[in-house]
Amino acid sequence: MSPGRSTVLRVDLRTGLRDIRRLEDLPRLVAALGHEPLFDLPRPQGASPIPAVVVGRNGEFPWLAVEAPRPERAARSLARRLAGRGRLAGALALDPVTRRIGIAVALDEAPSLVVAADEPQAVALRCLARLAGGGEGALAYALRAAEALRGQSVGRRFFAEFRTTLERMASGLPGPLRADDRHAFALLQLTRVLFLYFVQAKGWLAGRERFLAEAVDRCLARRRRIHRDLLRPLFFGTLNRPAERRGRAASAFGAIPFLNGGLFDPHPLDRRVRSDVPNDVWRDAFDGLFERFHFTLVEGPEDGGIAPDMLGRVFEGVMAPDARRRSGTYYTPAALVRQVLEAALAGLLAHRGRCSERVAARMLADRAPAAWQALEGVALLDPAVGSGAFLLGALERLAALAPGGDGTAVRRSILQRNLFGVDRSAGAVRLTELRLWLAVIAQDPAERPDLVLPLPNLDCLIRQGDSLFDPVGSGLRLPDTAADIVRALAAVRPQVVTASGPDKRTALRRLAELELRATSAALDAAEEERAAGIAECLRDARSGNLFGERRGLDAELRARLATLRRELHAVRRVKRTVAREREVSWFHYQCHFADVFARGGFDLVVGNPPWLRSEELQAEQRKRLAGRY
Repeated sequence: MSPGRSTVLRVDLRTGLRDIRRLEDLPRLVAALGHEPLFDLPRPQGASPIPAVVVGRNGEFPWLAVEAPRPERAARSLARRLAGRGRLAGALALDPVTRRIGIAVALDEAPSLVVAADEPQAVALRCLARLAGGGEGALAYALRAAEALRGQSVGRRFFAEFRTTLERMASGLPGPLRADDRHAFALLQLTRVLFLYFVQAKGWLAGRERFLAEAVDRCLARRRRIHRDLLRPLFFGTLNRPAERRGRAASAFGAIPFLNGGLFDPHPLDRRVRSDVPNDVWRDAFDGLFERFHFTLVEGPEDGGIAPDMLGRVFEGVMAPDARRRSGTYYTPAALVRQVLEAALAGLLAHRGRCSERVAARMLADRAPAAWQALEGVALLDPAVGSGAFLLGALERLAALAPGGDGTAVRRSILQRNLFGVDRSAGAVRLTELRLWLAVIAQDPAERPDLVLPLPNLDCLIRQGDSLFDPVGSGLRLPDTAADIVRALAAVRPQVVTASGPDKRTALRRLAELELRATSAALDAAEEERAAGIAECLRDARSGNLFGERRGLDAELRARLATLRRELHAVRRVKRTVAREREVSWFHYQCHFADVFARGGFDLVVGNPPWLRSEELQAEQRKRLAGRY
């Protein structure tokens, strides 16, 4: 672009960012914001000129740009120098190597934003979109731009306040409670309310934009308890029941959808923690957290509120740094999730379609019907779901391939048959469910609460458990004689996903009974296998060699015999525990997902497993893992 020449470029933000590789490309970004693009040296002002280039103008508000290796710092520095000379302007700094762009406004505090041109985060795109030009003067636009740039920290501020509120609620619970129970109970309550703020953003809570705040105000004005008189009837008598089964108190709330899904079913913690969260704690939670932020289901650059795509950092944000380090829990960037999923799906498609991965990748990019036909029945597992990033990404990618568009019916179908996950943390499991439900809600076109379909129950698909721990030591396998159990599991799992109320409780009991039977069958087979191995060792010891002499227990046989006896002892100990408690207190893939393994197992296992140093593991855990693997 020649100096002084302006051309109006009509490109969207994401495309405009991808085209930026050098300083001369920055006018494209300015044009994408609806401003006048330029490429010229600034008019000299003062004794020493500022080394920058004018790349655009919004009325009397210019955009100046520089190249620098630390773009955010460089943009703030340029903005401060401009502000020091009394100039209202915007500052851009581009690092052509990393292709990161720093953006700042020439005000005293120089608020700033950094955007990755290759893979811009949705939050950054939202903030950037709010810089779009208007008809106001330079000062008015500078103030608006500064507020937009501060928006990048909205997510950080929200999660900082969420963590503070969580700690305040946990410590404010009355009665003698363990610290873990306090934290888990408080997180459960806040998660439910957080979910409802997204539902409220859809207009599904009696059609009122401030339904929750108004309900809290009425409750306080009548000197009622928020937890007992508002939230419990809303959670357990309204949201988890069809309209025809609700009582008078629930009907008084107005038109509220039947959401199902499990989030609003009584949790064991609700029964264990009998105390209510005090009114002052709830009031502070609503006033200091939920009502301070704008919630939206739009995961794009059009809105600057709290969107579901920000929730990936909740799990990491509410954990203390030492607990996060011990568990190896770290947030997975969306760009990495996309790359891993794309490579995994392309590999599977290439295998099933008998083509090269390059051809498979092109089929995925073009959304070829053959790609959906090959992947429609895929069983995908994340063995350490964390905040659900990979399952959410898989849901989005598979829904995009489906014929007929990426609608709520397609997403519900994929959730019910394609996606599975496991995590040691109950909080991680709940957060994953929350994000997957929000992904369904976001695409739901229903305008009236009575038209909203119930959400699928995910508690039989996203399981709490340890993917590495096996109490037997060398694995359990379901015998062929358990085929009837497998068929029953395959029939009852879809029932659990779609059931509600008493039917769901019945289906869950049936599922637990079948998982118990599958585990017992696997333990019986393991006992027989190890007993047979011991007998074989003893026969080998008594057998003769070529000279007619008994072999005896040599070093090899002694080692094998010791291992088999140790494993037999472990199997019998676990069998006694299972028989006594009538439940499976640990997680085992071949038993809990026996129907999936009967179909051939999981087609794809993707995820970002916890990473931690071996010295962070307890000695007993290190010994157990070393013996198992």
